[in-house]
Amino acid sequence: MTNSDDVLRNALVQGIAMGIPGISVAIGMGDDLAWAGTDGHSDLRQRVPVKTGDRFGIGSITKTFVARVILQLVEEGRLDLNHTAIDYLDLEIVQNIPNTDKATLRQLLNHQSGIPTWEFQKEWIRKGRGDKIQLGKVWGKTETLEYVKHLPADHEPGYQYTYSNTNYTILGLIIEAITGNDIATEIRRRILQPLRLEDTYLESFEEVPGGYVNHYHYATPQFNDIAGIHQEFSEIRPYLVESTAANLSPEWAAGGMVSSASDLVRWAQAIRNGELLSPATQKETFTYYPPEKAEDSQGEYMQGVLKIKNFYNDYAIFGHGGGTLGFTAMMYWLEKTDVTVVMLTNVGGMHSGLNPSPVGIFYRDVLLPATLQFLGR
Repeated sequence: MTNSDDVLRNALVQGIAMGIPGISVAIGMGDDLAWAGTDGHSDLRQRVPVKTGDRFGIGSITKTFVARVILQLVEEGRLDLNHTAIDYLDLEIVQNIPNTDKATLRQLLNHQSGIPTWEFQKEWIRKGRGDKIQLGKVWGKTETLEYVKHLPADHEPGYQYTYSNTNYTILGLIIEAITGNDIATEIRRRILQPLRLEDTYLESFEEVPGGYVNHYHYATPQFNDIAGIHQEFSEIRPYLVESTAANLSPEWAAGGMVSSASDLVRWAQAIRNGELLSPATQKETFTYYPPEKAEDSQGEYMQGVLKIKNFYNDYAIFGHGGGTLGFTAMMYWLEKTDVTVVMLTNVGGMHSGLNPSPVGIFYRDVLLPATLQFLGR
């Protein structure tokens, strides 16, 4: 490790110069927190600086918590990964969704169910992230499923990998049906409290003491065409609007949590180390089941954990990323190292057509090199 954190401070400055409103970074080494830092603003209009304990939306990193609870219930003999959603849910809306009677829970966990995602249905995009958002509304837990009922399946279960938020909405409903508790309670009891993650909450479904940062979205012409810009989302600068008036409730079990960077370093370390699971279940977590259709892909999605091969300088990374309205987050550790790098930002790129987005470029091309230099790797 170098004697100075200037290389990381300079990396954050570069991220803000790239136009990211606010950034919170935490770096783990082994089982410890090696560094945490922030730059930019949690509120651009009021010029409020980001603080290290600030909470950001973490998007699909939420799926890692849901997957861990599902695997714990499997250990307890209350779920079977080879059974289907219909085996556990007596809900008409779920019965009307394709493949719910054929795809196994394992295929929901690893996105090989073939169940279409509500996230990219045209009507949902406008109501969930665009010009038709009903501000102040808390979405019902099955409400997003209305947008995929009676649709054709994307493919037969196990045929190929197709990322679908619907998978994790259904898994969230299964957790609630089996335990008799809401999923926020189960995540808190089973994960957050044992690991002492004190800045992590399921937004809209439990109180978030102190709230979370203001957030913004890339309002590109493509975003305007696909989602539309809500009349209450004021323009901050060209192609950037403030989306703070919207909540994360439609994302729920697929992407509705908020957290701090330091909490997520601790959580990533727990996933990596197999905490809260038996060795056999930990092995299952990291078992890759290739789909029938061979794909030339850099990614391997396991049971709630993604591996991206050759992500940076021949390093593979493990973990999860997340993107919602107003937020982009990344939580990964580098293969064959003990280095974990978490980055939270209060700007979203979903439906914007920015690929890679400025946030993605910052993480891979600026933050990871600076982290390895700081750690002397």
